[in-house]
Amino acid sequence: MRSATATYKPIIGMLVITLVLMIAIPAGLAGLLSKTGSRNGESRLQAAPDDMKIKIYLKEQKQVVELPLEEYVKGVVAAEMPVTFSMEALKAQAIAARTNAVRRIQKNLLTPEGAHITDDHRDVQAYSSDEKLKKRWGVFEYQFNLNKIAQAVNETRGQILSYNGEPIDALFFSASNGKTENSQDYWGRPLPYLRSVDSPWDKQTKYMEGTKSIPLEEFHRLLGIPSAVTAANQNQTIQVLETSATNRVKKIRVAGITITGPQFRETLGLASTDFSWKVEGSTITFTTRGNGHGVGMSQYGAEGMAKEGKQAHEILSHFYQGATLTPYQTAMKE
Repeated sequence: MRSATATYKPIIGMLVITLVLMIAIPAGLAGLLSKTGSRNGESRLQAAPDDMKIKIYLKEQKQVVELPLEEYVKGVVAAEMPVTFSMEALKAQAIAARTNAVRRIQKNLLTPEGAHITDDHRDVQAYSSDEKLKKRWGVFEYQFNLNKIAQAVNETRGQILSYNGEPIDALFFSASNGKTENSQDYWGRPLPYLRSVDSPWDKQTKYMEGTKSIPLEEFHRLLGIPSAVTAANQNQTIQVLETSATNRVKKIRVAGITITGPQFRETLGLASTDFSWKVEGSTITFTTRGNGHGVGMSQYGAEGMAKEGKQAHEILSHFYQGATLTPYQTAMKE
């Protein structure tokens, strides 16, 4: 007959093994997760000891907040590029966004509020907080979408674009008219890495052609045109004086007043500076091709390249001529 001690020895042994596993497995996972920055789908990035901080001015809240650089980049990618885009396009966007942030920090470019950057795309690039993203995506899609964006940010961690050792002005926009624009033709400043390149992928997007109708009275008011100008002679009143090599309007005369194509576009809220117009009755209708200023990386072009199997570095090399991938720590030491 077996003793009670003998009977329970196997059970005690199993309990000891279970207890050891319960302690060891979480510890092992913790070590693994500290390297990957991901656990059960969590998207919060793990800050490295040397992780740079950036100050952002949130316009709606009217306050300055400070975030680790990589957390900020995650919010920019979420705000600036559709989360449905391919991973390589999202990675290219992450590198461009990080480049712009590092450039602001390195050059100590500050907003009137004392921040490095704002969350408004009209200033440099947009940024969305977690709260905004939860509202936009909803509870069920929020974590899945954020995980995808965090992957793009993690896999490009610390990488920026530089030219002659300096972080570049990594401009980007939605979609071109088939070609990107030389920087001087929109911003008036020639930059060697912002040259016009083909972007044929954009021709397949919803932005290849769009229309916007404006009542003539509103058109007059926005541009400061005398109300005496009538619909009958409106077409003669508008005259394109100069276009760029990509067929975008550089200079236009309206009722004797000459302004730049970018000023005209921004004043009227047109999708691009590649436009034509037609007056019918009391309305002027503009037909535009492309969406955005057209300088730098086309986001839809990046997505088209990604779908063709191009990697993020190939996408960036195409749109930012001569720029190279650099660890941001290297650029900050220059």
